[in-house]
Amino acid sequence: MPRLLLSLAPLFVSLACAAPAPSAAPFAARAGPAVDGGAWLEDARWLADPTREGRGLGTPGLTASAQHLAARFAEAGLEPGAADGSFFQTFRMPVAIEIAEARLALGAESLVRDRDYRVLLGSEDGRFAGPLVFAGYGIEDAETGWDDWAGLDAKDAVVLVLDGRPDQAAFADRRGAALGRRGAKLVAARQRGARAVLFAPGSEEASELASADPMGAIPTRTRSGVITLALSRDAVARVARHAGLELDALVRAAERRFRPPLGGARMAGAVRIVRHEGEVSNVIGRLPGGDPALAHEQVVIGAHYDHLGRGEFGSMRPDSAGEIHPGADDNASGAAALVALARAFAAGPRPARTLLFVAFTAEEAGLIGSTKFVETLAPDEVHSMINLDMVGRLGENGVTVFGAETAEDFAALVRRSAERRGLAVAFEDGLHGPSDHASFHAARIPALFFTTGAHDAYHTPDDRSDKLNADGAARVLGLVSDVTLALANTKRELAFAGAATASHAPPSAEGGYGPYLGTVPAFGAAEVRGAKVAAVRAGSPAERAGLLAGDVIVEFAGRPVASLEEFASLLFAQREGTSVRIVVQRGEERIATDAVLGRRR
Repeated sequence: MPRLLLSLAPLFVSLACAAPAPSAAPFAARAGPAVDGGAWLEDARWLADPTREGRGLGTPGLTASAQHLAARFAEAGLEPGAADGSFFQTFRMPVAIEIAEARLALGAESLVRDRDYRVLLGSEDGRFAGPLVFAGYGIEDAETGWDDWAGLDAKDAVVLVLDGRPDQAAFADRRGAALGRRGAKLVAARQRGARAVLFAPGSEEASELASADPMGAIPTRTRSGVITLALSRDAVARVARHAGLELDALVRAAERRFRPPLGGARMAGAVRIVRHEGEVSNVIGRLPGGDPALAHEQVVIGAHYDHLGRGEFGSMRPDSAGEIHPGADDNASGAAALVALARAFAAGPRPARTLLFVAFTAEEAGLIGSTKFVETLAPDEVHSMINLDMVGRLGENGVTVFGAETAEDFAALVRRSAERRGLAVAFEDGLHGPSDHASFHAARIPALFFTTGAHDAYHTPDDRSDKLNADGAARVLGLVSDVTLALANTKRELAFAGAATASHAPPSAEGGYGPYLGTVPAFGAAEVRGAKVAAVRAGSPAERAGLLAGDVIVEFAGRPVASLEEFASLLFAQREGTSVRIVVQRGEERIATDAVLGRRR
């Protein structure tokens, strides 16, 4: 389950609504085939073994895991399900990102990487040299009249910008938090032609050199258009001394919107970042349906099998980078569940519809595998989808199910099956759970997501197979087996009928969910410059403004947009009810429109 979506999706996740189709008949109440918990545990242990290197992108361990899953599908009796007649839907993508060159000097003094500074992996490549200019917090906001850039010639400049936001009431709300994001500051710097931005911690609490961005090393990260580094508190203090100031005095000056000259401090440096591409594969097995009238339709049972490798990105414990993150629950448990379910269904009578078992790759990097899979689907090819992510640690809280609102009677079906299995079940709305079902929701395909929930070992080296619960998994997969059978055998055609609510998290103390546009982001579209739209919610401000799935937002509220992260910052910096100009790239055409932002519900 990717941390990327946990951090970004609260800003945009509302899906298209459609009226549910009239109910043809209730879903059948039959029990599905029994699932072997012991065999599930054996496969989960194999996938989570340290030999698999945490199944990180670009590792032999990930490739070996794909081959293992394909072999298990074949042993279970599944046919190859990929378009080329194999078990593998293979594609190329960035699998690793590294700093090939990093130099920074303050005057004649060479600074030490990872002690004095850190290169941000969204940086552009290039060299820079020149006097350092101070841009305070780097905030420009017409509503409050705050403008740290007013009168500052930033063209080709090396700019020092404080992290965070002013300690003032006007910036204490959710808008203030958005204005303090690095993304918004980089937009302003790029607009003014800055050559390089050096972010500086203004306080001990604000120091971001020691606490690196968990997703900072994600290989699909989009370049910001500006050379970007973060300085340590000690390095900034040395810069301040060039101006005869203490660091705290520099911060106080920024609070008063005063930009003291930095005493002729000169900075020079160079950055070169290399993105390595490699081949990755979704693993697809097919169990043909037994009813000629329905076998052309597919029920997809999916789970991702990749994880974080050695914690290069996404780790909840950044100081453990370099250690293997086994990902036993996230998501060896789900991938092993695919094999267990495939064995169970292949051993018995064929369900009416075809079952497609898909082990997705690159979920942790932004749902890329499931996005690629959905892009290849023909219209109406998939009847419904079930997603399994972190199903291996059943506890007293039972099973959480997301997406029951995406088709009529989904909740009743799950509840009835859970009662049969003696399982407590809780329902959450749609995209509150960031995982591969989101790619299907964006394509207006009804999808359910089953999970036993997060825990202290999530995205750490402690997510090991000795913590997995085989008996619990057998019960959870019994529930999934029941639901799968009902979906595969029902005569009903399902209409996508749900809408995810606005956030993965409850409203914050800083002002709730923020303004509402109604776009669903295309996660995993890092090769696109801008913010790609996967779907548009019916009746939303985005729909009324004429935005369409596939559009790429390249300008928002008068600011250029280079990435999803920048769009997030700019959107949250607006107020509900504001009319904003949006420019999108639609194929070869550039289209401008206006949207009045709503309130998130």
